[in-house]
Amino acid sequence: IFGHSHWFRSGSLGSPGLLVLSRYPIIEIAFHPFALNGYPQRVAHGDWWAGKGVGLCRIDHPLATVDFYITHIHANYTHTGYDMYTGHRVSQMYCMAKYMARSSDSEAVIAVGEFNCKEDEVATELFREASGLTDSYRELHPDKINDPGYTNDTPECSWRADTSLAALCSNGTCKRIDYIFYNRAKLRCAESLVVMGKIPGQTYSYSDHMGVSSTFELQSPSTHVITRAGKLSKSTAESALECIERSLSATHSDATQKLIIWSVLTLLWCGVIVVAALDLMPAVVVGVVASILAAAATAVFWYLVIFSRTESSKFTEALDEMQILTRFAE
Repeated sequence: IFGHSHWFRSGSLGSPGLLVLSRYPIIEIAFHPFALNGYPQRVAHGDWWAGKGVGLCRIDHPLATVDFYITHIHANYTHTGYDMYTGHRVSQMYCMAKYMARSSDSEAVIAVGEFNCKEDEVATELFREASGLTDSYRELHPDKINDPGYTNDTPECSWRADTSLAALCSNGTCKRIDYIFYNRAKLRCAESLVVMGKIPGQTYSYSDHMGVSSTFELQSPSTHVITRAGKLSKSTAESALECIERSLSATHSDATQKLIIWSVLTLLWCGVIVVAALDLMPAVVVGVVASILAAAATAVFWYLVIFSRTESSKFTEALDEMQILTRFAE
C-alpha cells in the first residue's frame, strides 16, 4: 500500500521518531530544527539529543499537491506543578506554525504528530491560532466530556492497563496530546478516530500512545472554505508571553547556579595546587584530584559559554517575538 516513505534523521543520538509512509510519490522533503530543544545535560530526557523539529513531505496526490508536516514536540516530564519545558513547547509550536506559513504554497495542508500538549494548553491554542488549522478529531467529536479522545496514559493501552480510567482521569493522567490538524481550504474531514490499542490476539499495545486516524476528502473549488492564519487572541498571546518569561528566568537561574559550581570547582582546584606546592599530599593523589576538578570545571565553563548563553539568547529572541505578537494581538 505504502510505496513511498521518508524517515527524518536529525539527532546526535537517535532521531525525533518522524516517519512518513505514503501511497503517492513524495516529491520534496525538508526539515526545520527547533531553536529551543531542551538541555543536553538531561540525557535521560533525550529531547536535545534527538534533534527535534518539524519535517515536511510534499506529496504528489493525483488531485492536489499535499503538504504533509510531522513533528514531535518536547515531552513533559513533570506532570504535577511547574513544568520546566513549557516555554520550550510554546516556542516550538509557534516555530512550527511560522515554518508552515513560509514553506507551504498548497491549499491541502495536514500537520500531525505527538504534540505533548493538552488541547486547552497555551501552546496548543497558540498553534491553532497562528497556523489557522483545524483539529480534525475535535471537529467531529466536539463533546470533550463524553468523547475526550485520550491518546496517552489510558487503560485501553497496555502501558496503563492495570489502572482504571476513573483513577487516571481523576488525577489528570489521561491526556490527549496526539493530533491531526488540517487546512479546510481544500480538505474536508470525513472521519477521525482514536485507533491502535492492543495488537489483535496479544495483551500488549503497539505503543505507549494510542494512534489517531483521520480520513479527508478533497473539495472542489466551489466548496472551498477559505482559512488563513490570523492574528492571535490577546489572551493566548499574553499567556504565551508569560510562559516564555518564566522559562527565560529559569534559564538565568540555571546559569547562576552553574557559575557558582564553576567558581567552587576552580577554588578547590587552586587549593589542591597549593597543597601540592606544600607537599602535604602524595603526588599521585594530588594529580588525580586536580585532574578531576579541572575536567569538571572545564565542562561547566563550556556549558556556560556555549549552551547557557545560546539558550538565553534564543529565549530572549522568543520573548521579543511574543512581545510583538502581544502588542498586535486582537
